[in-house]
Amino acid sequence: MSEQSRQYRSMAVTASWTLVSRVLGLVRDQLMAATFGAGAVASAFLLAFQIPNLFRRLLGEGALSSALVPPLAGKLEREGRPAALGFLNHVLGRVLPWLTGIALLGMGVALAASLLLEERAALAAELTVWTMPYLPLVCAAALVTASVQLLGRFGLAEIAAGCLNLCLIASMAWIGPAVSPGDMLGQARVLCAATVVGGALQLLIPLLGLRRLGWRPARGAPDAVAWSELRATFLPALLGAGVLQLNLLVSRLLAFGLDDAALTYYHVANRVTELPVGLFSVSIATVIFPALALAKAQGDREALGRNYARGVRLVMAVNIAAALGLAVFAQPVLEVLFQYGRFSPVDVENSAGLLVLFSAAMPLYALSALAARALTVAGRADLTLRAAVHALAVNAALSAALAQPLGVEGLAWANLASAAWQHAVLRRGLVRAEPAYGAENLVKPLLQVLVAALVMAAVAYQSQRWFADHLYGMMAPKPLLLLTMSLGALLGGGLYAWLLAQFGYPERDALTSLLRRAKPGS
Repeated sequence: MSEQSRQYRSMAVTASWTLVSRVLGLVRDQLMAATFGAGAVASAFLLAFQIPNLFRRLLGEGALSSALVPPLAGKLEREGRPAALGFLNHVLGRVLPWLTGIALLGMGVALAASLLLEERAALAAELTVWTMPYLPLVCAAALVTASVQLLGRFGLAEIAAGCLNLCLIASMAWIGPAVSPGDMLGQARVLCAATVVGGALQLLIPLLGLRRLGWRPARGAPDAVAWSELRATFLPALLGAGVLQLNLLVSRLLAFGLDDAALTYYHVANRVTELPVGLFSVSIATVIFPALALAKAQGDREALGRNYARGVRLVMAVNIAAALGLAVFAQPVLEVLFQYGRFSPVDVENSAGLLVLFSAAMPLYALSALAARALTVAGRADLTLRAAVHALAVNAALSAALAQPLGVEGLAWANLASAAWQHAVLRRGLVRAEPAYGAENLVKPLLQVLVAALVMAAVAYQSQRWFADHLYGMMAPKPLLLLTMSLGALLGGGLYAWLLAQFGYPERDALTSLLRRAKPGS
C-alpha cells in the first residue's frame, strides 16, 4: 500500500470514530442545554470544565505531545519500537508526578476561591474542584495516544472521547436526576464526577491499544539525547500553547462576565463548529503530523513538503465548504440541535450570529493547527509562540473594544480577527523556517475550493427554502426543518464534489474515499 493510500485509510478510520464521538458530544450538549438552559449553573460548569481542559490542550495535546513525537520518531527510526516504548515510559514516569501536583494545587486554589468569591464565580470555583482530577488522566492519555498514532494505530483517542461523552450523557439523563431530582446544582456535581470517570477511560483505552503494540508498564529507559531534544522543544511549545489557551480562556472569561447566558451562547455556537473540524480536519492533522515527523527523521525534504501540501489541500477542501454550509444554515441548525427544554427560541436566535462568525474562523484554526505541528517538526516551536502572542494581543485589544457595544458577538468578531492574524504569522514563519513547506503553490487549489464552496452554499440555501415552501404543513416543524436542510445539503454537497472534480482538484479522489470510508468500524 502506498504512503498516500495508508494516510487516507488512517484518516478515514480516525474520521469515522471522530464522527461517533462528536455526535455523542452534540447529544451531550443538547442534554446540557435542555437540563440547565442558558443560566448560571450551565455557565459555571462550562467555565469549571474549561480549566482542566485548558491544561489538557496546553500540556497533553499541546506542548508535551508535540514535543514528544519528533524525538520518539527519531528513536523509533534509529533503534526500533522497544527502545521507543522504553523512552515513552521514561517520559511518563517523569511527567505524571508533575501533572498530579498541578491538579492538587488547582483543587486547593479553586477551593479557596469558592470560599472567598460570591455567587456565580464561587459556584464555578466549587465545580472546578470537582473536575480537576480529570487533568492528569487526560494529559497522560494524550501522550499515550500520540505514541500509538506514531506507531500507525489510529482511532483510539476518538473512541475514548466517545466514552467520555457517554459518561456525561448518562450522568445527565439518568444518574443526576436519580441522585439529585430537581436540584440543578446537585446534578452539575454529578456531571463533574462523570467527567473524571470519563477521563480514566480516556487513558485506559489508548493504553490497551499501546499494549497490543508491545508496550508494558516498566521503569523507563532514559536517553539523554532524546530527552534534551524533548526539553528544547517543550519550552517554546509550552509558551506558545499557553498563550493560545490563555487567548481562549480570556474570551470565555469575558463572556462569563457579560451575563448569565453569554458563555452558554458562546459555547453552543463553538461546539457546532467542532463537528466538521473534528470529523476531518483533526483527523487529517493527526495522520499528517507523524508522517512529517518520520520524513524529518529520515531527512526526506521532498516527502516533508509533499505531506504538508496534501494536508493543507485536504483541510481547505473540507473546512471552507463546511464553514459556508454552517453559515447559511446557522439558525435552523441550532433550532434542530438545541431548541429543547430550557433552551428557548430566543436563545437560538442569540446564538445564531455567533455560529456564523465561528464558522468563518473554522478554516483558519484548522490551517493554523497544521502549521503549528509542521513548525514543531522543523524545530521552530518558537515561531508558534510568536504567532500565539500576536493572536492574544489582537484578541485582547478587540475584545476590550467590542465587548460592550456588541456584547458576546463582539468577542466572536475579535476571535475571527485574531485567528486570521495568527494564521498569517504562522504561514510566513513556516515557509521561512523550512522552504520545503512552501514548495507547492497552494493558491490555485484555494481558488478552486472558494468558487466551488460559494456555489455550493448558494444552491444549498435556495434549495432548502424551496423545499420548505413546498413541503410546509406536511410534517412537524423540526422534522421538516431537518429534512429540508438535509436535502439542500445533499444537493449543494453533490454539486461541490462535482465542481472540484471538474476543476481537477488534486485531492478529489481522496475526499471521495474519505467520505465513503468514514463510517464506524471501517
